[in-house]
Amino acid sequence: MKVLFLPDYPDREFYTIVAIFMRLGYFATSDPESPFDFAFSWQDSTWLEPNPVLKQVALQKPVLNLNCRDISKRRVEAVFSRVFGYSTFIDPTTGTGPMVQKYDENASGGFIVERPLAETDPELIYQKLLDSSRGNAMVEYRVPVVPGSIPMVYTELKDIPTDHIKTTKQSIEIGEVADVFSLEELRMITEFCSQMGLDFGELDIIRANDDHKIYILDANKTPGGFGMFNHVNWTHEQRSQAIERLAAAFHTGIQKLLEHHRSTQTLA
Repeated sequence: MKVLFLPDYPDREFYTIVAIFMRLGYFATSDPESPFDFAFSWQDSTWLEPNPVLKQVALQKPVLNLNCRDISKRRVEAVFSRVFGYSTFIDPTTGTGPMVQKYDENASGGFIVERPLAETDPELIYQKLLDSSRGNAMVEYRVPVVPGSIPMVYTELKDIPTDHIKTTKQSIEIGEVADVFSLEELRMITEFCSQMGLDFGELDIIRANDDHKIYILDANKTPGGFGMFNHVNWTHEQRSQAIERLAAAFHTGIQKLLEHHRSTQTLA
């Protein structure tokens, strides 16, 4: 299987898609004139301009993440609140107590500050400080998304934040989707991905202790974590299991996507 990547391509072994392709024996190309089976809209950035070449390719072949061009905090929140019916955003000039302020750009981190603020920064967003602690750790779910399915859930335990929200990972466990999310929650997560245009990526989700609701905080269209530096702290067995399950689910999803695309092309 050969895959076209535009406007960029995954040029570091850190990226999850590299581990998947290595496991499946897939190849990549950045040349739209060469033969390929499907395409991937790829750029490790928050905002992405429409690509005219990929728009033309999409008339003939599937293009993953073609419509996922904005993964900013504001975009994620807008889709999340529309699908789930509740919000993480708050007015920072009212009320008291801690809240989180972040830049709108994806993966830019954030800080815990106290309300109320005398004035706000238009470049920042302000969110509830959601408590997902369990004992002396914060629980966060990293949810991989591949074409057509969510094959598993990574449960991460992290240090509880005190000022900066990015904290050290303590451990990671691979779990089953049904053990973490209800059928209705899974339906809404899937709808969220559909509205975001996210065919492949990962979501950061937490379940708040006070209302037991889930909150999608980030959507990542170029996820990583399988590099040699092992920032995720996988054990050898966990890493092998995760790659195996991701690769199998990805291949199954792609086969179904290609079959569906061929059938629609035939009917057309």
